[in-house]
Amino acid sequence: GGTHRMTSDDFFRQNDKNFDVIFIDGLHTYEQTQQDIINSLKFLNTNGMILIHDLLPGDEIDAAKKRYLPGWSGDVWKVAVELSQSEGLDFKIVNIDTGVGILKKKENYSYKKISEIKNENFDDFYDKYLDQLPIINSLEAFKFIDGN
Repeated sequence: GGTHRMTSDDFFRQNDKNFDVIFIDGLHTYEQTQQDIINSLKFLNTNGMILIHDLLPGDEIDAAKKRYLPGWSGDVWKVAVELSQSEGLDFKIVNIDTGVGILKKKENYSYKKISEIKNENFDDFYDKYLDQLPIINSLEAFKFIDGN
């Protein structure tokens, strides 16, 4: 899919443009999504936003590191935990589909990597992190996008 037939890493290596909106819905792994977000932040215009798909997996099969079914969120939820604890990043998750994150950066931001989260699983997501995530409904999302 997409316009550019290359990996996201290759795209960002050769990219020289900034963007108002970046949509991340790629490999569905924590590591690659984390890298895509870090790369995207470098090319995001002031007042731009990054949308991230698959942040709210429905069950342990959906959240597995390997794809078992056509619909698959992977362990992308782990970046939601990191983003919610990062500084200088406005972040919300819209409770639609399998969770769509909206990320806005401020002038000075710092992405917080949490090394111990790498080995966490769906039970950890559900028991330890879900209630701490900034989940909003679609009406609240419109207000967040507008800055209200």
